[in-house]
Amino acid sequence: MRLFRSPNLIVVLYLASVAGACSADKGGTSVAESPPPTASAADAIDAPSNVVDLSASSSETPEAVEDLGPIVVAHKFGDTEVPRDPQRVISLGVSDQDDLLALGVVPVGILDWFGDQPFAVWPWARDLLGDAEPLVIPSAEPSPELIAGLQPDLIVAVSSGLTKQQYETLSEIAPTVASPPGHDDWSAPWQVRTRLIGEIFDRSDETNAMVAQVEGRFAEIRIGNPAFEDATAAVAFSINGQLGAYTSADVRAQIMESLGFAKPSAFGELVSNGFWVPFSEERIDLLDTDVVLWLTTDATALEAVVELPLRRGLGAATEGREVFISGELSGAFSFASPLSINFVLDEITPELQLATDGDPTTVVPSAKAVGAAD
Repeated sequence: MRLFRSPNLIVVLYLASVAGACSADKGGTSVAESPPPTASAADAIDAPSNVVDLSASSSETPEAVEDLGPIVVAHKFGDTEVPRDPQRVISLGVSDQDDLLALGVVPVGILDWFGDQPFAVWPWARDLLGDAEPLVIPSAEPSPELIAGLQPDLIVAVSSGLTKQQYETLSEIAPTVASPPGHDDWSAPWQVRTRLIGEIFDRSDETNAMVAQVEGRFAEIRIGNPAFEDATAAVAFSINGQLGAYTSADVRAQIMESLGFAKPSAFGELVSNGFWVPFSEERIDLLDTDVVLWLTTDATALEAVVELPLRRGLGAATEGREVFISGELSGAFSFASPLSINFVLDEITPELQLATDGDPTTVVPSAKAVGAAD
């Protein structure tokens, strides 16, 4: 049985193929799927660190209180009774490990989404893993037998696209929390996903603080960069010759909108599945926005974008308004957790400032690095 349903269109257009084998020592290469902004607390605006400030809480799990009973959590498929203080937690969402680790919850098993990262944990969260060595669960075929073998007492699948049947199968193994209610698969904003994980552990104060800290950074950056406000931005990709751009239903575009950028109006008429807009190279003019972010996963994909003949005719290319994102930064964009967003904002804000300074002679470092700017 294929337990984990991949959103195939995003798989085809965002990354390469999945490696079928992983080990408990290191995550294997797998497919990056698109899984997937508001006013902020005033005291969070002064926190530009790339580490979420959880000093008000701690990584310690609150003491279990007798007679309180289980925590009831609502999700896509109904309500789940979650045991208090679960000891063996599996992270089965594509990016749930970030929020779990930020709360001090170290999973016994983590789904390997993509990137070939040690124990399926990326650099922005790795220190929180400590010496733990969770089993890496391959996203190609995470079998019920493999998951049951970990003897979980809780399965967290918030950033996932589980079907009803898959959810029922998992629920026979352990209490399972699926994606947030009221949202299509992979479209729940990062704030909603993070807060749902806080509810699971009855630690909403901590996850609310995490969300407020990041929203405060967005607010601070918007205030300091009025050129971002209402400038159009496209988060684009080119995979195997297919051009496309992410829509507002996707977390990557949501990050740009949280910085004040506006979505291109032309995308609304071309939405294919809610997450991305496909078009031929002949229609690359659709990307002639105020800023174009090219999101790629490796050197091969990056080179393919740079070598697109018609890309060079874009105003964004000739006037130095392109930003190229690959490697760890691309992964952080796609994870879109409080931990990874802080990582993104640290790296991308200076590039966006240069891309929107109104001076065509300004060189954006990432564009120069890949040979897209002379």
